Amino acid sequence: MEFNQDNRSFCTTVAVLDTVAEQLADVDLTLPDYCPDIEKILKCTLIPKIQTRTLSGGQLQIDGNCVVNVLYVDSIKKSIRCCEQSVNFSQSFSVKEAPDNPVILTRTKPEYINCRALSPRRLVMHGAFSLYAKVLSSAKTSIYSPPVENCLEAQLMNIKCASLTSLCQEQFSVVEEVSVGDKPVIESILSTDISVNITDTKAVTGKLMANGEINLKLLYITDVESGETGKLDYLLPFNQIIDCEGIDENTINCVSCDIMSYDIRLKNDVMSDKPLLLLDLKLCLTEEGYVIADENVVTDAYSVKCATQPAFTQLNIVSDLAKLNDSHIEKSSVAVDNGKISKVINISSNQITADYSCDDKGITVSGKVNICILAENEDKIPVFIERNIDYSHLMTSSSEYNCALYVEPRVASISYRLADDSTVEIRCEIKFAVSAAAKENIRAVSDVEIFEDKPVKPEECALTLYFAQAGESLWSIAKSHNTALDKLIEENSAAAQNEDIPRMLLIPRV
Repeated sequence: MEFNQDNRSFCTTVAVLDTVAEQLADVDLTLPDYCPDIEKILKCTLIPKIQTRTLSGGQLQIDGNCVVNVLYVDSIKKSIRCCEQSVNFSQSFSVKEAPDNPVILTRTKPEYINCRALSPRRLVMHGAFSLYAKVLSSAKTSIYSPPVENCLEAQLMNIKCASLTSLCQEQFSVVEEVSVGDKPVIESILSTDISVNITDTKAVTGKLMANGEINLKLLYITDVESGETGKLDYLLPFNQIIDCEGIDENTINCVSCDIMSYDIRLKNDVMSDKPLLLLDLKLCLTEEGYVIADENVVTDAYSVKCATQPAFTQLNIVSDLAKLNDSHIEKSSVAVDNGKISKVINISSNQITADYSCDDKGITVSGKVNICILAENEDKIPVFIERNIDYSHLMTSSSEYNCALYVEPRVASISYRLADDSTVEIRCEIKFAVSAAAKENIRAVSDVEIFEDKPVKPEECALTLYFAQAGESLWSIAKSHNTALDKLIEENSAAAQNEDIPRMLLIPRV
């Protein structure tokens, strides 16, 4: 006889696709007429941008373009110049089990770029970047319940269990006209750094309201003739409401926001002598909503009448969730290999990586920050210095958690000072947003088969005297003697299953 589990279940996320592919970027760049000749290349950068993501017919299609940015010293005025060109890319992935309401997560990581000058006006570049793709769906895990008939003894464990109630995603655009204000006019943009941060979320029935801020940092040319540069640090708040079926005021929401692509253009305003910047960003907001409830899980079962064969499974339980925000200061000294520094023009970071590990102290986030220093040497000639700085940070109040659903690092600020004419001391502030989780693996009963043709042989006496040894539980004693646990507890006036042992016990017959 088999008793199947009922419809009690909890819901979790499952990855139906988790892969990475290398994308090549080959560019044959010829400088436009308005750009002066190249004397020295300072830096070549790959900037992948994702335009569309579609999942249809078992295929995930990702299309975008990769911008190749070349920062160089011109041959006439020995000043900094910039030129860029983009190439399109397209990649498809097979998804064996395409879900009905998928959530698509993508990210890119530049790997390398090689540049060769064929002439002062023509460059051939070969580079590559990694394209990471993940497709999430929801999956139900059933929880076994003993049958209503009083024929099974069940050992229950009370646990906290987070069940996924919503999994949603929405793409949206943020368009803003940015004025430089009292800063010098922008003639040409040299480099761009954009980051996004979710500052607050609020859930009502069926909807999620997210507030955030976009940080735009620019290095630009203010005077083409002299090559003078200027900086812009602009903070843009935004808010977005998305439909999320299954959430309400009691939902614990894990929210992440990614920049898929962006475009920055100079826009001349006839009413102003200073041009405006038109900022156009495509963002993607992803939400996982959970509700934590008490569950009784059957960890063992047997029958006092017939032989039984329980089947077991491993339940992966999330017992707690929290959004942790923290900051970290990383200090480092960067030395110039050859020459001296007379002036630092700009310091920025164009890439930060993050991974995490867990121990009894909590969640530690570690990775590398790519630091880019644009400076002038003793001859007033621009030079470019690039270093990777390692960091490691133990998240505050994370000792109760052993997993992270999302880890989102960003470089909030970089300050510096010249220690001497060949060393720059850097102070980098990194901010983290971590969706932390407490996960447990529980060995639970998934089904029990009862063999009615193999009855349990009854004891000849009504009571059996048994001396329990240290380490034995009342449950294991009741199971080995084919008696009911509640009767064993009642007969021995025990307070609970974890009664102190060793002691003498009376085993009643059922």
